[in-house]
Amino acid sequence: MNIQGVYRRMSAYLVVPLALVVSAIVALALAVLGAGAVDFLLDEFRGRADLGDSFLAFFYAGPAIAILCFVACFSILINWHHAASWRAPTLAFALGATSLWVWAHEFGGIGFVWYLPGIVAWLLSCWLLHRKSSSSFHHVLQA
Repeated sequence: MNIQGVYRRMSAYLVVPLALVVSAIVALALAVLGAGAVDFLLDEFRGRADLGDSFLAFFYAGPAIAILCFVACFSILINWHHAASWRAPTLAFALGATSLWVWAHEFGGIGFVWYLPGIVAWLLSCWLLHRKSSSSFHHVLQA
């Protein structure tokens, strides 16, 4: 018995919250690692350790990496359970963008450019999931 077989037999009511939690954990871990890598690279290329570079990496690049990873991971996990449509990455992007906006609202906002990696992941996930799905003309209202 493999993990994906057990995962596919789980109820959809349990899979979506599980996918949200796992995606959030993976996104936060990769955001910390990515922000650390960006901070390290900025220190190496500029030749000095600057506090401004650390703020840039952890408060701007980190959330951008987190929203990218959250959308991609959630779309993959839902697609592993059942055939997903554009709704799974849209839900993930809406949750990630809303939480990023609420978090950044306390800091005076972070601008639009930091949402771009999440938007790219969202559009790419929607496009890939749309290509794999086949809709029947008999069930137009259920799409």
